[in-house]
Amino acid sequence: MLETLAHTARAARPSMAQCEAEPLARMEDYEEFLAGINNFRTHKWNSDRWVTFRLRFGIYAQKQDGMHMARVKAPGGRLRVEWLRAVAKANREHCGADVHITTRQGLQFYFVALDSLPKLFKELYGAGLTSREASGNTFRNVTACPLAGICPRERVDAGAVAQRLAVTWLRHPLVQHMPRKVKISISGCELDCGATSIDDLGLIATVKDGRPGFRVVAGGGLGSVPRSAVELLEFVAEEELSAVQEAVAHLHHRYSNRSRKMASRLKFLVKRFGEEEFVKLFLDEFEHARRMPQRPWPALAWRTPADDRFPPPQRGRIEQHDGKVAVVIRPPLGMLSSDRLEALADIAEQTGASEFRLTREQNIIAVGIPRQNADRFMKGVRALGLDMGERPHGLGDIVACPGVSTCPIGINNSHALAEELLAAGAAFAGFPETRIRISGCHNSCGQHHIGDIGLHGVAKKIGGKNAPHYQFHLGGEVDTPGAIAMEGPAVPARLIKEALKILLSAYAETRNKEESVRRWAKRIGAAGIEKLLAPVTEGGYDVSDPLLWLDVGSDKPFFPPISAVGECAAAAVVGEYLSDLSLVGRIDLQRSLAIGDREEAVEAGRRSLFATGQRLLSVLGVDTEDFDDSRLILEVRSQFSGEKALMAALETALKAKVAAAGGGDMEAFVRALDDWAAAADIIIEASLAPSSAMGANI
Repeated sequence: MLETLAHTARAARPSMAQCEAEPLARMEDYEEFLAGINNFRTHKWNSDRWVTFRLRFGIYAQKQDGMHMARVKAPGGRLRVEWLRAVAKANREHCGADVHITTRQGLQFYFVALDSLPKLFKELYGAGLTSREASGNTFRNVTACPLAGICPRERVDAGAVAQRLAVTWLRHPLVQHMPRKVKISISGCELDCGATSIDDLGLIATVKDGRPGFRVVAGGGLGSVPRSAVELLEFVAEEELSAVQEAVAHLHHRYSNRSRKMASRLKFLVKRFGEEEFVKLFLDEFEHARRMPQRPWPALAWRTPADDRFPPPQRGRIEQHDGKVAVVIRPPLGMLSSDRLEALADIAEQTGASEFRLTREQNIIAVGIPRQNADRFMKGVRALGLDMGERPHGLGDIVACPGVSTCPIGINNSHALAEELLAAGAAFAGFPETRIRISGCHNSCGQHHIGDIGLHGVAKKIGGKNAPHYQFHLGGEVDTPGAIAMEGPAVPARLIKEALKILLSAYAETRNKEESVRRWAKRIGAAGIEKLLAPVTEGGYDVSDPLLWLDVGSDKPFFPPISAVGECAAAAVVGEYLSDLSLVGRIDLQRSLAIGDREEAVEAGRRSLFATGQRLLSVLGVDTEDFDDSRLILEVRSQFSGEKALMAALETALKAKVAAAGGGDMEAFVRALDDWAAAADIIIEASLAPSSAMGANI
């Protein structure tokens, strides 16, 4: 068994030195998922291990018992026309709701039963779509400017960059169980329509001394502690982008706090070390990563922007820089039925559209339409009852997360509120269009910090009883670094529509010419906002109204959730990341040998050996954070002295390390490390097996 495990590890090990790019989707991923879900169904895995596994395949538990949400990633938001048919068919047959466009250019499927997950994924993976690393503590979907590839202002197709970077580290052990997720975004020019300032890692196309490349920023994020990203590199050549990703992953592993998942995003490293030290730590990792072999990087197609005008607004018909036409479609709150998806595919094929794009605004854009067919395409969209944003109005641009309609940690039903506002659109027709962003809790899945007006769900007491409220945020700007919305007062959920009428009316009447919501809100200040909203805040409304204690769309008593921690922020199964780092060490050993750095190769092997020992001790609850090599080996020998095969593998690995450091056989060192890891896996698998049957309804 030990030889089999070691051989499997050697065969499956990726080699960055001469490895072609990974495909986005492959059926081997589906087979891996099938094996995992079968392990759970047959009680070989407990529920904690299943949760850790399924998150890497884009699956979350819904609020409804036994139901799941499954997420598909679309790098750069790009979807082939035939994929819409595959999505429609899979959703109709295996899910229980419309398909949802996410704020990170992906798709979500709802009300999927456990037994339906393999069927859903078989169809999606078979069509070329993937859920691999769409959630969990991985490199998430890589997003890009929604008009990438067609915008006259761009220097490079940011969507093409996103597609390439999405597969550069896909499936690699370095990014399977990081301390927390890493969100990456790409902008095709300095205007930064990709919104890199709010993500963990951002790349902005630029030119320096006549050479095209990217500016690199990192450490941005929204949620309960919003902050803008800081600059890591003023300029980096395109062929070093993979090394940038690798450096960020190593920085994350080395310094982020695994024991406090709610404070483990990269932005907390900026807070902990300060901007200057954070940049220095990254540069140390980058200097090492850029020396190592990376995947091949064919040159990107760069262009000189046609002019300096701002990109066209995302509504209606858009003229592409290649003479063709794009059309923005605004499905209500990003929800599309299977019938509408199939109909859009029909219209696209009949009019010659090349593909679709998903946007952060939960819209879908058809691109590459021949100019002579644009009117016919738009007529077909109108026949489906879908809006294209041709007639802007006050509530024409609303984004919302599902809230408590499906989310276990949601506080309010943000989706129901957004539906109520859309239904009241006629009452806001005379107001200027504003970007309304709604989140059901503080986690900012609806990106409330970057809306002209943002709302996030909170529980606040009225008369001593919890009542659903929304905290207002005003003046967020998505493409302006540092332009996080200013916080306003909290308003009961049932009074939000009235509050928005007050704000939009005041904005329309008192703004200066072309004054943005941000400038208007800063001009009148927090006191001015509070005065405007006084009739709908504490002390201004009728506390005898029983509706104040009911959420929008509900007639049941309001109760905030017991936990505000999402699944991907929960503790992972013991030792998973250490197994990854052990394998990373063995991969890096071979990468170091490929560049002739024997000393670094031995050090990489030492890290692998050490990580395997840490994993063994972690399943016993031994804290090894302060252990040096000697203490770790002594502890392993003490705790596992009765495991003869394990001890033999350890001694062989230690001797091989000494020999390698003295100029001995490096391949023997690699084999010994594989055997040591395989022996540890046998012990760990036995310790993780459930002692009794676990409920298989998670």
